[in-house]
Amino acid sequence: MASIVKKYSFDREIFYWIFLSFSFFFLLVEFIVTPVQRALNLPQTVHASLLFLPHGIRVLSIWLFQERAVIPLFLVHLVTYTFWPHGGDALTYIGLVFVGTLCAPCAFVLVRATGIDISPKNVSVVHWRVILLVGFFASIINSIGNSFLLSPTIHPSMHLTTAATYMIGDTMGVLVVLVILLFLFRFNRLAKN
Repeated sequence: MASIVKKYSFDREIFYWIFLSFSFFFLLVEFIVTPVQRALNLPQTVHASLLFLPHGIRVLSIWLFQERAVIPLFLVHLVTYTFWPHGGDALTYIGLVFVGTLCAPCAFVLVRATGIDISPKNVSVVHWRVILLVGFFASIINSIGNSFLLSPTIHPSMHLTTAATYMIGDTMGVLVVLVILLFLFRFNRLAKN
């Protein structure tokens, strides 16, 4: 029991980093991406985003902090999904929180099972490609889980489109977050020189 507690324990810095960055990107999606999708009259906008930036935070936080990121991710999903519900009852809501929280850890487990060392310490791996690949696998898991949980509220003709939007939006979210971080690190390096 003590080993499980130690494995999933986290400090304030990890919690703040995950909670604030996820919330920030979630708000960007809610107030910028979602209105653009509505303006384009995309019917799947109610359930899925074509650019879901918080998925990048899911993947990066699990990559950097492993199991220590699971509880902060669960808590931030619980809070953000409470303020912006996606429909359904309380059981569906809890299911969405669990799927969103666990899709990235499950994807990392699948990739590690292939024998590839994807830890941040391994310098022989091109990390952005691996992170993008893991983000894609996590988006598949998220898409399947969310589509299943929300299937009663999604019109039957929209199931495939909504599932595809989840996969595209999550994968693009990882890519855009990686690009943002690349520019932030370059800007930081230039500022120090």
